Amino acid sequence: MNDLNPVSEAVFDPAAAGWTKRRSNPFSELIGPFWQKHEGNQFLLGLLCTPNTLNNAGVMHGGCLATFCDQALGGTLFETLSRAQGPDAPPVQSVTVQLNVQFLAAVRPLDFLIGRCRITRRTRMLVFLDGLAEVGGEAVASLQAVFKLVKPLG
Repeated sequence: MNDLNPVSEAVFDPAAAGWTKRRSNPFSELIGPFWQKHEGNQFLLGLLCTPNTLNNAGVMHGGCLATFCDQALGGTLFETLSRAQGPDAPPVQSVTVQLNVQFLAAVRPLDFLIGRCRITRRTRMLVFLDGLAEVGGEAVASLQAVFKLVKPLG
């Protein structure tokens, strides 16, 4: 870091820190790759803030951050319910019904964004979640969502 460029010159390497690339959908790959890791039973999603995620102000675009939050919440739902159902169960599929993101701080270039989410309630068809998006242990967004469980197309 220097006075002219406040961004760290050391780029975080998720793979070296024990993260693995997460398979995603084509839309999400436009801003990814996404990274995943488990801490105990908690699923974590990560994303490195790269030039293709920036807005005109030089920080992560709000739409990119909202997409990340949707993926973190949905990934938590998938990982949590899949583990509970076991390997022989049909795949868990869901769609976002409602997504709320409160932007708390800017995500700067080369920041590594981490999503920590949890299921707060489940009905037969709906799953409610909340969580935080963090950089360096500091919250940059608070998030809540409702997902609907759907049957696989077949």
